[in-house]
Amino acid sequence: MTERFDTIVEYLKQLIEDGIRDQYVRQKAVQIVNRAGVKQHDELGEIRAIVKWVQNNVTYRKDPYMVEYFMTARRILKDVEKGASAADCDDFVIVAASLLGSLGYPVGALIVDSNKDGVFNHVMLCTRTMAPTRQYGNKWIVAELIFPNFKLNQSVPVSKVYPLIADPNTTRIPIHYNQIAGGMNSLGSVPSANLGSGYQHPFSRMLGAIRRR
Repeated sequence: MTERFDTIVEYLKQLIEDGIRDQYVRQKAVQIVNRAGVKQHDELGEIRAIVKWVQNNVTYRKDPYMVEYFMTARRILKDVEKGASAADCDDFVIVAASLLGSLGYPVGALIVDSNKDGVFNHVMLCTRTMAPTRQYGNKWIVAELIFPNFKLNQSVPVSKVYPLIADPNTTRIPIHYNQIAGGMNSLGSVPSANLGSGYQHPFSRMLGAIRRR
């Protein structure tokens, strides 16, 4: 992995962790599931409501050329409220993971190579229910956020994956707005690691269950 890639992953992880602990984000998450009419103890209902809200309300816009922007979950939600939403795939994951994490769900991100060219170029949300469900059991669930017509566990084609899981128990000082210069839009300039022909990713079994579009 390159140093820049490691930095991007760490920022993404920390912004999700910060969002989980943000009371404003928690209030928004409760508002979303309540307005969607989700009944208490309906974990899949809450996940679907948050995912659908993010898909339908956050607007996808690419970052400036050769610059990687990162925004807090609160900033992303405020932009939606002001009608000024402009977020790329990592921002979608930051806000969705923060909303779900604030409601008590384990959350993380899948950084993927969707073009089969050895480059990590896209980020998707991953989460799971606390109690087993008939549809997913105890397995992690992937959510493609930038396409409103995608359902849970449906994704763009994936050839390589790098997972990260947020740690809500971290005690570090929160980070705020950051940007990294010197790379292409999103994660486009970051090469994936050569893991060798015998490598099997820990999430490989989960990826096998994802429905490709």
